[in-house]
Amino acid sequence: MKFNASMFDDIKNARNNKTDSTYKDILKFEAGKTYLIRLVPNLDEPKKTIFHYFHHSWNSLSTNKFVTSICPTTFGETCPICSHAIKTYRSGSESEKEQNKLINRKENWLVNAYVVSDPQTADNVGKVKMLRYGRELAKIVDEAIDGEDSAEFGPKIFDVVNGCSLRIKCESRSGAANKKQFVSYSSSKFITESSLDIDNISDIHANIFNLEQVFKTASAPELQRMLEQHYFCTTDSVEDHSDDDIRDEPVVHTRPTHDSAIQSIFEGVKEAKAPVDKDDVSDELDDELRDILGKL
Repeated sequence: MKFNASMFDDIKNARNNKTDSTYKDILKFEAGKTYLIRLVPNLDEPKKTIFHYFHHSWNSLSTNKFVTSICPTTFGETCPICSHAIKTYRSGSESEKEQNKLINRKENWLVNAYVVSDPQTADNVGKVKMLRYGRELAKIVDEAIDGEDSAEFGPKIFDVVNGCSLRIKCESRSGAANKKQFVSYSSSKFITESSLDIDNISDIHANIFNLEQVFKTASAPELQRMLEQHYFCTTDSVEDHSDDDIRDEPVVHTRPTHDSAIQSIFEGVKEAKAPVDKDDVSDELDDELRDILGKL
């Protein structure tokens, strides 16, 4: 077989569509629209149903491109970027402290979701995708699990067939539609339980994404190099870490599932939500650190 123009077009298109391939399985939302999903539990490992993580992101001071990486504190490990931020906060000059604000540290959650309704991408309906959310939706999910709404919802939010859907209402903070960076999810909520006509529930559970393997985890030396290249601009060779925290192909969880009661799954999810024992976390993650990182 010889190389031809069609092959060249495939290569060219794949290069230009990098973003589409890396983010295709994470749901995207648009202001002014409402989406309906059901949370899909991890039947084999209930504690891994929701992946709670932290990540750093800022516009590179050397390339002006957006750089991002998952933060090791996600796994209770020391992060050189956090260490620098803390040191600067404690003893840096006023100008250094001001620049320190550029190192953004965000908190996010990731969960498998069966799409019931998607006005933006109709092809997602009936498929398992990933819901990535921040504190607004986290509060709603937490309230349904073990908060004020737990008596009404509780385990039902993880029952894909006969449970409760999460209605995600996207409202523009600025009044301008189609600007997802200004979208508010505060009006979202779980709704009364209902049954869905699903024939392939076993397939849905068997093909959920392994959430802990969706994001690339950088080593401490790699993060230190990222800090030096894109914050201090001290290296001659600058690599682009844009969107490097997401794998090109999300890893799919395909191990055989077992028939477990929803209540048992729910208890596993609740246990995973419990605070991490301080003995399992780096000594640097004390109350002062949490307060400092919360201001970044």
